[in-house]
Amino acid sequence: MIDGVGLRNLLQAYQNVRHADYGTSQAAKRVLFKFRKRPADFGLFGIDDGSIDGDRNVRDSDDSTNDTNDLTSRSIRSSYSVAAVLSQCDWINNKFGHGVFAGKVGRYGEAAIASARLRSRNDPEQGIDLRSGGFAGLVCRVCSDGGVYEAFVRTEAYERLGVEYVCEFKTSSKSPINGAENTSRTKWSTVRLEFSDFRPRLRQFQEQEGEDAQRMKQALGKSDIPPFVGRDIRQLGFRYRGKSNTFSWSGSSNSGWSKFYLALDYIKVYRGQPESEFVYLSDARIPPVVNDAMVNHDLHRLMTSSESSVTYSIIDEEKTKNVNEDKMDRSAEETYFKYMGEEMIQQSGLSYTIIRVAGYNADLGTDSSAVRLQKMNKNITLVSRADLAQVIASALLEPNACNLILYMTKAQQRGVLDGNIWQKFARLRSENEPVPFQ
Repeated sequence: MIDGVGLRNLLQAYQNVRHADYGTSQAAKRVLFKFRKRPADFGLFGIDDGSIDGDRNVRDSDDSTNDTNDLTSRSIRSSYSVAAVLSQCDWINNKFGHGVFAGKVGRYGEAAIASARLRSRNDPEQGIDLRSGGFAGLVCRVCSDGGVYEAFVRTEAYERLGVEYVCEFKTSSKSPINGAENTSRTKWSTVRLEFSDFRPRLRQFQEQEGEDAQRMKQALGKSDIPPFVGRDIRQLGFRYRGKSNTFSWSGSSNSGWSKFYLALDYIKVYRGQPESEFVYLSDARIPPVVNDAMVNHDLHRLMTSSESSVTYSIIDEEKTKNVNEDKMDRSAEETYFKYMGEEMIQQSGLSYTIIRVAGYNADLGTDSSAVRLQKMNKNITLVSRADLAQVIASALLEPNACNLILYMTKAQQRGVLDGNIWQKFARLRSENEPVPFQ
């Protein structure tokens, strides 16, 4: 836990010094919308009706139909309503000043909020350009219930072809404590959305059938739809889909509705860097994919399937003895805090490389053929400190290492040539390339 506090202070100090030395123009993050401290930003969003004109007429409402416990009598609701019978939702300003997108959708329903039409200062016909400022993605502070949501951006391609750019993200939740008065599962978290993760998706014409739909698909097939890089942003929004949240459909529920809750504190943009600003050494016992059910904050543990039925004692004397005798035998609590450190760095908006290792030894450094960098945690062995130092130094200088999470181990077969360290980073980067248009 002390390491976690130290890492948080280090990240904050780095960003503060950068702002102090270079000014706002080179700050690591800039604010787009701040709902709690800038109440006017709330009125720039409303329930999405599919248009891009962006007129938002906001009216006061004395009644609150949402059952979330922090909504108050001064709630504000957009004049737009969702006419589809498969969704019911509100865009509400709660008593803490946060913008709250909440409601329920049918199994195949969806609901969304979208911003007003965003316009460039230089050319009002164009959307805002974040790429020219060196920004590489969005950072959103949200409070939610563990659901899967979509952030979407609309550019000129939406008006011309009905194509928007979509990035799906998972929110965090907490397990209610037995006997506690507060049974809410909502939890605050910071979500990082890289522009490169936004994928083009047909939106406006996706439900057309017959010849019209066929002609539209042919037009899209011939069109060169560029990847989204942060330019010409005309609308920004968030969406909840029933079919993307299968966990919310319990076998015992006959309501036919999936409830959702997403509170927004701020939406910021973070500045992209050609090289990693932080290299973080983590634990190879952290699996490639970690879901909320695996993280037990009360016990400070990452629970795997094999550990789910294990009863933990307050002090495990045998494990404590092993850790004291062998510094490479990490405790389960240390693995948990290493994972929390990873989350902290990924949510900071800074560029990073996270290297997961099983431990170190004092072997002499070897050539690059003895070093293996991989995405999965299979056949992980100890690595020499000299080899690790070489990988760290390379990660700080290699653009392909930016925002990668990888496992480092020793190659099983010596002499197998799969490139130098830079080429190994490039290979891992190619595995993260965007998928084709869908």
